[in-house]
Amino acid sequence: MSLLSRFFSDRDGDRGQSLVEFALLLPLMLLIITGLFDVARAVWQENTLAYAAREGTRYAIVHGSEGNPRVDAATPQCGTPQADPTFCTTIPNVVRQAALGVPNITVVLTYPDNYAGSAIPCADRNCRVAVEASAPFVPLPSHYLLNNAFQITLRGGSQLVIQR
Repeated sequence: MSLLSRFFSDRDGDRGQSLVEFALLLPLMLLIITGLFDVARAVWQENTLAYAAREGTRYAIVHGSEGNPRVDAATPQCGTPQADPTFCTTIPNVVRQAALGVPNITVVLTYPDNYAGSAIPCADRNCRVAVEASAPFVPLPSHYLLNNAFQITLRGGSQLVIQR
C-alpha cells in the first residue's frame, strides 16, 4: 500500500471519535443558538414596547385636557362607573394595538406633575404625561424545559409634554 493511499484511507477509530465529539458538542451548540434567538427576541420585544408606549403618550398629549375625547388625570379610579373611558381604556388599547406580536401587555398611565399647591395631577397644557408598557418574556429553554419557571419583565416607557 502506498503512502498516499494509506493517508486517505478511513480509519475506524477516527469515525467513532468524531461521533463522540459531535454528541458532546451538540447540546452546547443548540444552547448557544437558542440563546442568540432569545436575545434577539427580547431586544425586539423591548423595542416594540418602547414604540407602543411612545404611541400611547403621543395619543395622550394630542388629546390633552382640551382635546376630544378629553384625557384627564383627575378622574376616578379605573373600574368605577365614574371612570373616564379614555383614560382607562382608549390609551391602553392604543398601546396594545401598537405592540404587535407582544402578548400580555400591562399599561400604566401617569401624570407626574401636580397643580401648584395641590396634590391633584396636572393634565393641562405644558404638563407631562408618562406611559409605561411592560410584558413578561419567557426564554425558549424555560418555556420548553422548565414549564415557564423563568421569565423576565420587559419594559418600555415614554414621557412627553401635553400640547393641547
